[in-house]
Amino acid sequence: SASPQSQSSIDAARHMQRLWGYLIKDLSDPSNDLSDELKANLISIGLWVLKETDAIIAGTSENWSGLIEINRTVREGLAP
Repeated sequence: SASPQSQSSIDAARHMQRLWGYLIKDLSDPSNDLSDELKANLISIGLWVLKETDAIIAGTSENWSGLIEINRTVREGLAP
């Protein structure tokens, strides 16, 4: 298991930021057909993820369990 400030942990945090940045951009697009409520909720989650990953990269947080749990919950909620 990698330490919270290892290069692989920082790379994972940056990857998560890129993923959620892409998702937020897509959710903000007027042509996105999801309900406004669902889009707003997912954007809110994405902003929280970006804040948490910023803190991990800065070395002020080690909240990987929160990030894993929220991403797992979103994934399970979006599954058909």
